[in-house]
Amino acid sequence: MKGILAPTDFSRGADAALGWAVDLGAALGAEITILHVADFGLAGAGSFPTGGAAATAYRQMVDALRAEAREGMARLSKSYPQARTLIREGSPRTAVLEAARELGSDLIVMGTHGRTGLAHIFFGSVAEYVVRHSQVPVLTVRGEAG
Repeated sequence: MKGILAPTDFSRGADAALGWAVDLGAALGAEITILHVADFGLAGAGSFPTGGAAATAYRQMVDALRAEAREGMARLSKSYPQARTLIREGSPRTAVLEAARELGSDLIVMGTHGRTGLAHIFFGSVAEYVVRHSQVPVLTVRGEAG
């Protein structure tokens, strides 16, 4: 095993999964890549107005979210200096799979939120999608229900 991808949304569940990824990487001599996917919804979709107050507010929100992503990854980089970090923008479901393919990852280790019922229906599950569509094994680490 040469590469482990560890997606994070900076939640407790993602932190728990990252611990597993780092431990597995150390035991197996595999490189760890920590991935954060920033999902801005309409960013780049071409459907958002290009002018006016709403567009300005949206761009400011996206800039703030990008800054938060960089700060979060900088913290993880300090905590896990042996891992490389990567930030992508887009749909987390597909971006995780694309990153795993591009990096040649042998394993994806990711947290789940443990949502059930209506919360699961409305919010879906990135982890469930990745498990169903990944070409490589996926280890899921269950976090707290939310």
